[in-house]
Amino acid sequence: MPFRPLRRLLKWSFIAMLGLTVLAAGAYGMYKVLSMWTYETDLMEHDKPYGGGDMRVRDRQVMVFKPIGPELKPKPFSEWKNPEVAEMAEPWMNDIAEQLNRHTVRLLRGDMDQGIRRIFEKPGQNGAWWLSPDWKTIYVSTEWTNYHLPSGSDGYGQRLSTLWKSVDGGQSWRQMPWPERTPAGQPLFMPDAKRGYLVADGMRIWRTLDGGEHWDAIPLPAWTNQQLTGHPSGNGLLPMIKSSRATFSAFDLAEDGTLRVAFYVRQAKLAAGIGEVKESTLLYSLPFAASQEELARKWMQPDIVLPRQSAMDIKPARDGGLHLIVLQGQLPSEKEVNTPRRIAAYAHWKDGKEDYRHAFEPHVIPGALFIGPHDQLVLAGDSKKPDQTMSDSITLVSTDKGRHWDETDDGMAYAWYYEQAKNRIWKYQLHSLYWRELK
Repeated sequence: MPFRPLRRLLKWSFIAMLGLTVLAAGAYGMYKVLSMWTYETDLMEHDKPYGGGDMRVRDRQVMVFKPIGPELKPKPFSEWKNPEVAEMAEPWMNDIAEQLNRHTVRLLRGDMDQGIRRIFEKPGQNGAWWLSPDWKTIYVSTEWTNYHLPSGSDGYGQRLSTLWKSVDGGQSWRQMPWPERTPAGQPLFMPDAKRGYLVADGMRIWRTLDGGEHWDAIPLPAWTNQQLTGHPSGNGLLPMIKSSRATFSAFDLAEDGTLRVAFYVRQAKLAAGIGEVKESTLLYSLPFAASQEELARKWMQPDIVLPRQSAMDIKPARDGGLHLIVLQGQLPSEKEVNTPRRIAAYAHWKDGKEDYRHAFEPHVIPGALFIGPHDQLVLAGDSKKPDQTMSDSITLVSTDKGRHWDETDDGMAYAWYYEQAKNRIWKYQLHSLYWRELK
């Protein structure tokens, strides 16, 4: 299963958690007993700063991956010069650039009975990971920007990237050969943990056959990395905003090695029979064994063209089709601000055409899609209504192939995980781990 970018990490800040502590303390025990959730155990109560992350559960084993900032401590109240202005314990804590420079990428592992501990930590404001089905092989990519330095010649911050691998479940780690100035992006591997990809910003893809020892770049046409400005060739657009990079809006690696990627284009001239497309998402299926020549031809012939919509998640269906989560409507211009939220929808495609679509309510912000037992569809997301300042975590479930969806408000969740084998949702909140079964 690919692990998507960590959209919901650190949604609730440390200050917010302090504010909630007083309110939560009185109701905490009652919550465990009366809610729809079953309390399992307390975790990470000593891992500071507090926060959740991207969680995995296997039997009673737990892993949590979280890019996180440094712990900030105020001086004792008696030492404040002004009782209405908090003072930090160390001078660097007042420097925003230094705070950002001290972010780390952290991975914790343990069990529900003995607790969990850090097994990996490196400097980085961003990171991604992949975990093998047997929990032995782990890949972690990190990206660290020095915020004390000016942007580099390409208009981006001076970023350093690393790629790490463990084959013993995180007991030991080896830094893999990787150019530090090139973002590694998201690791995606087949179950053997040797054949896989890196998918990164800037429309970049690399492929490996030997567990990351060697990587081959998969070239994409220049017109795929586009924003607003016309390409000199007349085919597509080039980035107008120097500090903005085009990205894949969705990607997925199937167990058979098929990599599916989707990205939005303002305009492009494709193969005969498709012609010129404007304001559309292009979706491709790339067989793992495809040669560079085959892939070069593939870019001109997408599997699916989605006019005026963006694909947010892709999952292969058991009937040979595809499950898609999309945002409907044209992608707003990069020049626009305060654009209205686009309505999310589920769509099922088969044999090159859409055979069903379900639009969600306007408050639904989609996250990751999972396939449960008997083709049950499980969508993790957030809910934010016009009167809300912060969003709530929600789960939407369909048992009739996407035609109807039951929505459940999961409340506050620092981390969330769908355990397919047991059709169970886990969430981490206020130092505690809970679960509930889906029906």
